[in-house]
Amino acid sequence: MTDDQTEERLKNAIAALKQHPPRSYPWRKAMNQLILDIQHLPGLVKSSHPDYPEVLNDTFLRLSEEIQHFTPSHPSLAQSLTAWINGKLRLKYATRDLFSTRNSSPKHIPQTPKTEFRQQTRKPPLSLDQTLAESRRETWEDRLAAPSLWEIQAQIARDIQQQTNIQIGVRLKDYIQRDPQNKLKNCHPSRHRECHCQLLSQRLLLKIPPDRLSAIAAELEINYNTLNWHWHNKGLPLLRAIALELGYQPPTEEL
Repeated sequence: MTDDQTEERLKNAIAALKQHPPRSYPWRKAMNQLILDIQHLPGLVKSSHPDYPEVLNDTFLRLSEEIQHFTPSHPSLAQSLTAWINGKLRLKYATRDLFSTRNSSPKHIPQTPKTEFRQQTRKPPLSLDQTLAESRRETWEDRLAAPSLWEIQAQIARDIQQQTNIQIGVRLKDYIQRDPQNKLKNCHPSRHRECHCQLLSQRLLLKIPPDRLSAIAAELEINYNTLNWHWHNKGLPLLRAIALELGYQPPTEEL
């Protein structure tokens, strides 16, 4: 992907996040795309420390809460966003603290999302709908609700952890773009080879904003009901099978 394409994708995602209400369907889709793209920005602070994924997750939570206040400070949107995340959202300092606080034993640690998360991981697993504290109504599902491709379609499970969602989402996105074995291109309604599932996946799942299935049907001159049935009964099950091959683990009740 070229720098211009990256800039355009970031611009569209941020514009969508500021336009739509938080946690709405378009907002969650845009946030998912933004998080996927952010991880490929060359200036993003990274670390091999085993606790770095927790720091990154905490940063993404702050990103979802503060993106409305983001204002570019560089000609390059990618550089501006990277600097904002590293500095304003304190990814750089939190990553540095992973090493500087390893041997320290402070008497009091402020209760931040990061420290709270670490405390909870030492306890028995929590239900996603269990509240974080008696005095709060926010749940772990609320805090860890990172949008993903799975959340776009009802057929795809919603309960895996945020980091796993992101990793599988990145791999599935890459698979859709490359379609290495032509599985997606070979999945199409009879007599309509142009309506293959790679095209549908790109336009319905990866594009921001997504195209409407009815618009695709009109453009490709295929009956809407035929295309709708094919997408939900052939396309989505195929994507789910590919996701399983890539490492997706469905919740127990789906097995």
